[in-house]
Order: sequence, then C-alpha cells, then structure tokens
Amino acid sequence: MTGSSNFHTLNFCNMQRKIWILVSMALLAGVACTRDGKKDLRDFYFPLKQLEDGMVYAYESARNDSLRDTTYWYYRSFLSDTAIFLTGTYYGSLPSPQQFVREEMVRNGMLTNEVFLYTTDSLGKQQPVLVEVLSGSAFPFEVSDSGGIFLYKIRFAFPANPEDTITLIKNRRYLGDTTFTFQNETNKAVVFELKELIESGNRQQGYVEPRYAGKEIYAKGIGLVYSEKRISEGYALANRLIFRCSMDELVAIFQKKYPGMMMGRRE
Repeated sequence: MTGSSNFHTLNFCNMQRKIWILVSMALLAGVACTRDGKKDLRDFYFPLKQLEDGMVYAYESARNDSLRDTTYWYYRSFLSDTAIFLTGTYYGSLPSPQQFVREEMVRNGMLTNEVFLYTTDSLGKQQPVLVEVLSGSAFPFEVSDSGGIFLYKIRFAFPANPEDTITLIKNRRYLGDTTFTFQNETNKAVVFELKELIESGNRQQGYVEPRYAGKEIYAKGIGLVYSEKRISEGYALANRLIFRCSMDELVAIFQKKYPGMMMGRRE
C-alpha cells in the first residue's frame, strides 16, 4: 500500500510540473491584446522555450562611423517546478564574463532579480561584484497605447573604491510597432524609448549625474535586436544583432581570435 501511495504521489508531482510548464509556456505564446485592451508584447521578448539549451546573440557595436566591434550575450532559460528564469551572460569582445543577469517571469513581465559584474583584481583574476537591484522591470508583457514608464534601477560599488557608488536608473516607455530586418528577413517589432541617468560619486565629494536618451527594438520571436544610447549631439552608441550561434561556435570564434586563451563560462 505504501509503495502504491508513493507511486501515485510521484505521478501527481510529475503531472503538476507538466501542467505548470504547459501553462507557463501558453502564457508565453500570448495574444494580440489582453481583456482590458492592453497590448500583449510577450512574443517580442526572447523566445524562452527555444533558449533552454542556450544561444549566443552577437551584436555589432558601433561607437562612431569608423570604430566597430562585435560583442556577445549568452542567453539560457531554465524551467523549474514553480518558475521560469532567463539568464544572460555578457562577454563583450573578450572570452571572459563581464556581466551576469538573471530574470524571472512573473504575470505581467520579466523581472530582474540578480545581477553580477566582473572586475579584475591586482593578480589578474576576475572577481564578482554583487549589484543591488532596486527596481527590476526588465520587459513588460502588457502595455497601453498611452505608454507608461517601466523602471529599472540598480546600484553597486567596485571593491577598489567601496565608498564610490554607481546608480543606474533606466526608464522604458513603449512607443509602438515597427519592423526590423534581421538576416534579410523583415520581422514585426516593437520600439521603446529610453531615458537613462547614471549617478556616480560619494557623499563627501558629491555626485555627477549624466543623462542619456535612446531606444530599444525587440523583434517578434527573437528578442532584443537593436539598442541605442545618444551620448551627445551627433554621437551615439548602438548595438545591432547580426547573428546567433551556439556556445561551442562562440568558443571557436574566441579561440581563433585569442589563440591559447581559455574561455571563462557562467551558465
């Protein structure tokens, strides 16, 4: 009788997990509008179901007309019994992690709940820097035509100067529909306006607070395909998605670019 109870309990738990995954992924499938008239944007975020095995997004980073580079983000989704997570590891143009982000899917969007930066100590070893997430709105699933501000705010300090804090405040506002061409294919997309403030300094010497404007474009079934930050009149930082690949392919890219250098990973 005990063995039978354990068998039925195990089956019930497995069924619960399958139901949770099916319901969660059904939510990700989305529809054009929600019941209250708000537009559903979840199809424009990163395709979580396709990222269970991980995928590298390669962006062409342009600082001006003559200086360009390729930077890399490795995205991977995780499905647990009670939650769905998306992790992102930023490699920049170097074969070692520069940033790690973890987001959790909630009812109305993606919420950032963990961020690490990586710095190099005096011995040349990478050290993680924990970032305090003050407001973690990463991407809204529901928006209205009238817009609405979605706040992302983090704060951190590097170990070498623990009294100097850096606070990043980023406001996103939905602007509307657009299209984006990726690998010769035109995709439906949505665009967000960005307002960004970076506060850095300390109480003794004061703070500087530069402000920037920009935009982000998310393509349906792909995720973030373009971002732009205007630094000054006539000068902007822009990142455009140029290809996607596996982590093994990224390792091969770095091995060719930096022969003999080991690639650091965090997945």
